[in-house]
Formats: sequence, C-alpha cells, structure tokens
Amino acid sequence: MARTSYPRRPQLPRFCQREPRHTLVTITNLRYLHRLIWLLLLFQVTTVLLVIAGPVPPRPLPSQPGSTANHSSGPLMP
Repeated sequence: MARTSYPRRPQLPRFCQREPRHTLVTITNLRYLHRLIWLLLLFQVTTVLLVIAGPVPPRPLPSQPGSTANHSSGPLMP
C-alpha cells in the first residue's frame, strides 16, 4: 500500500458538522432587549451617582413636646 504525500486533514467534531440552526428574531424581542439595556444603564448610572455622593450623615432626632429627656450627645454650643 502506497502512502500519499498529502497530510491527513483533521476531522471536525460532530457539532461542527451539523447544519446551523436558524433563529428567528422578531422586532418585539428586540424592543424588549432595548428596554432591558436602558434599564440596566439607568441602574448603573444611579449606582455611580450614589457612590460619588458619599455617605449621608444621620438626621438628628426630633424633640418630642412632652419629653423631659435630653437627647443631646454633648454640650450646647452658643
């Protein structure tokens, strides 16, 4: 048996040999995707703005009219 001078071509896996499946994309699907991308972008922008703004200081407790307790944490400043 004579050997040919051509090198052997590698065989492709089975999933590469099958015909590609065709996918139908409707305009409705594209609109949903477009809305989802805008929603994610809005979420990212608001997250960045919150990070840039930094921590929010706590609000002082409002004094109640009938309370005799002193809620201050230190001496009063003039």
